[in-house]
Amino acid sequence: MGAATRASTAAAVDALSAMKRPGEDLGEQLLAAARAVASSRQLVTVLVDPGVPADQRSLLAQRAVGGQLGLQARTLLGVLAGGRWSEPEDLVAAIEEIGFRALAGTASADSLEAELFTVRRAVTSDGRLELALGNQASPVAARLGLVDSLLRSANPATTAIVRHVVQLPRGRKPAEALDRAQEVVADATGRLVAVVQTARPLSAAQADAVARRLETAYGRKIALNQVIEPDLVAGLRITVGNDVIDGTVRSRLDDLRLRLAG
Repeated sequence: MGAATRASTAAAVDALSAMKRPGEDLGEQLLAAARAVASSRQLVTVLVDPGVPADQRSLLAQRAVGGQLGLQARTLLGVLAGGRWSEPEDLVAAIEEIGFRALAGTASADSLEAELFTVRRAVTSDGRLELALGNQASPVAARLGLVDSLLRSANPATTAIVRHVVQLPRGRKPAEALDRAQEVVADATGRLVAVVQTARPLSAAQADAVARRLETAYGRKIALNQVIEPDLVAGLRITVGNDVIDGTVRSRLDDLRLRLAG
């Protein structure tokens, strides 16, 4: 992510934070705006053109998409369209991110991170499901119907995010898009996502202890997700962002095999 994109995204995050009583449907409106903007390459080209004055780009975005949006969503779209972007696709990604952040702040977003992780695990563990959701040749209505049937008991924020990433994959597999959504949601609530792979489920006390140690190390609250992988034999493999802490027996055995082979 380039400096221009970081600065413009940060400005939009600040604008969202400054809003009093964001509407419950603000996040869904912004995700709809991301899809609408992405559907027109010509519109994206103009909105990211630094040669076009910022106020004109903001007005154009609001006119092109704003008829479907409330005042708060139009305001945020204007902030985003008036920013500067390192790459054309960064604008759509930023609109999407602000939509995720808005959903993370709604009353219906309890357990949003955990539900997104559960959906992600369900998708990656079933090749047919992953193919069905990610098959762009399949009618959108059919893929959305599948999402709705899978998430009947999920909270509305989870359903909105999964429906969005199915409609607008932006070159990503469903699992990759869900990973990004969970990262944004966690960051919006002041946390980092940590994935703990273990041969057996951790007890509540063990999970709390791991979370506390990670919070001390990273200086942030931790959203802890467990993945059970019996092949690891024992120990933990912890992934936080790009950091991997591998203390599994399987890892030590693999290392020993490499040494013996060398």
